[in-house]
Amino acid sequence: MDANSAIRLRRAREDDQPAIRALVHAEHMNPHGLDWPRFHVAERAGQLLGAVQVRLHGDGAAELGSLVVGPQARGAGLAWRLVEAVLHDAPHPVHVITSPRLAARFADFAFAPLPLRDAPWSVRRNHLLGTVAGGLVSWLRLRRRRPLVVLRRAAPGD
Repeated sequence: MDANSAIRLRRAREDDQPAIRALVHAEHMNPHGLDWPRFHVAERAGQLLGAVQVRLHGDGAAELGSLVVGPQARGAGLAWRLVEAVLHDAPHPVHVITSPRLAARFADFAFAPLPLRDAPWSVRRNHLLGTVAGGLVSWLRLRRRRPLVVLRRAAPGD
């Protein structure tokens, strides 16, 4: 039996909230909009290893977000298993904001680049917030700023 066979993917429960929040905070991700009923999680032996959600915004947009895998579970494809699980029940279209380096990986899930001007307002707002926050962190850490791109996964047949 390989290491992944002991990992279970499931919908989040209310008692997962503290562990989801801890994973997100540990990775210095946006802690706002963590809506546990929208999350899928990965666990092994009762320990939360990763999480992801599809946020539903007030303007009707759906956005893949809060994708996080703890350091002890990285490198085994768990992030992509989580994405696959959460997208199974997701509405269409779904947007994601990511780095250009990871954008090609999302093509496996039928995501394609979307010009920022064509994205829903809520996704453009989150792109701007991510760009500003990422720029500040890069400046503080004396690193090069990483750009972000918006991808869209349309409904089958669109």
